[in-house]
Amino acid sequence: MFTGIIESIGKITRIETKSNNHIFTIQTPIAIELKISDSIAIDGCCLTVINSQNDTFKVEAVSETLKTSTLASLKIGKFVNLERARTITDRFEGHIVQGHVDEKTKITNIRKTPGSITIEIQLSKTGIDNVIDKGSVAIDGISLTIAKIKGTKFNINIIPYTFNNTTLKHKRIGDWVNIEYDVIGKYVRKFLVK
Repeated sequence: MFTGIIESIGKITRIETKSNNHIFTIQTPIAIELKISDSIAIDGCCLTVINSQNDTFKVEAVSETLKTSTLASLKIGKFVNLERARTITDRFEGHIVQGHVDEKTKITNIRKTPGSITIEIQLSKTGIDNVIDKGSVAIDGISLTIAKIKGTKFNINIIPYTFNNTTLKHKRIGDWVNIEYDVIGKYVRKFLVK
């Protein structure tokens, strides 16, 4: 389990293809603390560490993960958000994030104002039913709060610290992002909509 509080930004240094899978080598200061079989969220996708040495580690993404997330479009030199799985004794600071991407979608607008950055995200018609005003959502693994919903789009307002310490600072209008809806909301909706 994750909480959507990004620990580090990693840099893709190598991409290998194995059958239909991609093996990513990622450079980050936290690599030295990782061990084989650890779970780590890469832009919100829960993957397993298969190798770790010095300042890099490797993860392998299967074809289904590549198809349903933005990982297939990663290139060498690109940056990704990283969060290690939480332990039972860790502080819980974001919201419950599983690392299971529900939808990949596009940023439709970015507006910078004094003290905050507003990012507008387009969801599918079915996806928008899984979010609520002031509810939680994970975008590329980042725990964020929905400020406003209009049609099939929603806005998030981000403080400069979050913007500057995640990959959001590299995003542009039209870029793809991974979305994970709030897991509690998904269960409630499933029980109510039968």
